[in-house]
Parts: sequence; structure tokens; C-alpha cells
Amino acid sequence: LPKEDGFVPVSLRFATAYGAAPRPRFDLTVNEFTRELTLGRRLEVYGEQFWRPYTHVYDLARAVVLALEAPAEKVAYDVFNVGDTRENYQKKTLVELIQQIVPVQGDVVYVHKDEDPRDYRVSFEKIRRVLGYHVTRRVPDGIREIYELIRTGFLSNPDDPRYRNVPV
Repeated sequence: LPKEDGFVPVSLRFATAYGAAPRPRFDLTVNEFTRELTLGRRLEVYGEQFWRPYTHVYDLARAVVLALEAPAEKVAYDVFNVGDTRENYQKKTLVELIQQIVPVQGDVVYVHKDEDPRDYRVSFEKIRRVLGYHVTRRVPDGIREIYELIRTGFLSNPDDPRYRNVPV
């Protein structure tokens, strides 16, 4: 596309979302793992050594507002990874964090896998440096939120298909 005056496209590449929202997603790792262990279920973790970046849904929304309100010369025709470099976790580390927070837990079974195309760590230095972006919530905060939604019964049926974007 040729650059045009007044046209300010910006691409935001989100880390994997987690946390409480009007429609929490239980087909995403942090929320799914927390749900399963909170409900005392057996959790199968495929490739516990693989890495992924995570960002709370609230902080993802903040990044959108930040990009929309930023001066055009800072964001026009640019791409930003949205997240925090400290929020890259291995799946096994996620399980360990959940086990520190959730008192009643199901069994965890690790299923060895040698490769996963979603195994990656991301630098979020650019969005921090250019836009001053920082996260306000970390993975343990999201684990506590999901745990409380389920523990208190606020979510009466966390297995409802509406909380997934992929078929079961």
C-alpha cells in the first residue's frame, strides 16, 4: 500500500491472552490450566518445556488505546509486539505458579513432545521504548482472577462452549 496522508495503520501483535473478562477464554493456556486444576481435574500438558509469551486482557486493551492515541509519527506503518519480556513462560512454570495459588488441585501429567510451532519467546522492548508501554498485571494475577471466578461460582459453568473459540 502506498503511504497516504491521514492514514495511520499500525499492527499490534498480541502475546497469548489470559485473565478475567466478560467472556473469559478457556481454550488459552493460563486460563485453561487454572480451570482444570481449580476443578480438581487431571491436566495433561503437552511439551512442558515450550515457551510462550502471555499478557493480561486488560493490558492488551490498554495497548490498543495507547496505539490509537499515539502521535502518528510514532506508530504509522509500524508493528509492535504487545506484552512484557518478563512474561515469557514455559508451560511447566505456569503449572508451578498455579500450584502455588490454587489450594485444591487435580493431577498433572506431562506428555513429552519434541516440537511445537508455537514454541517461542518474544521481546517487547520496542513497544516499551517507543510508546512507554508496560503491563500492569502479571500471570499470577490472572491465575488468581480465574481461580476466584470459579471458586466463588461467579462462572457457574466454566465448561460452557461460549468460553472457547475452538470446538471441543
